[in-house]
Amino acid sequence: MEYDTLESLQKVYPDMYLTSKQGFVQQYDLADDKNQIIVECKRHAAFSWNKLVKLFEKLEKSAPDNNYTCYLIFKANQQPAIVMQRSNPINGTLYVEGFEDCFNTPFIKHTPIKRKKVQK
Repeated sequence: MEYDTLESLQKVYPDMYLTSKQGFVQQYDLADDKNQIIVECKRHAAFSWNKLVKLFEKLEKSAPDNNYTCYLIFKANQQPAIVMQRSNPINGTLYVEGFEDCFNTPFIKHTPIKRKKVQK
């Protein structure tokens, strides 16, 4: 899910990166320090609204500072990717919308890297 989201968002935010590839562990999956964005990605069979709210609030607490925009991008089964965010960063209303509507770009699957088989 993280790689699909990264490849999709890099069309809009070319400086987006996987936090795990930076050699340190964060409480979120993707970041773009230039545009002050952090993203948490989740894929499950189903979600409850309460669970999503808790995940989003945890994401907000882990943001580097209040100037960062937080996005929780989630996908359930074969459904399209959905984005949770606030209407404004400080105490705004939480709402969800489709990935394409939020970022004005399609959600795509990344191209996996084929690894060579190791001969025994």
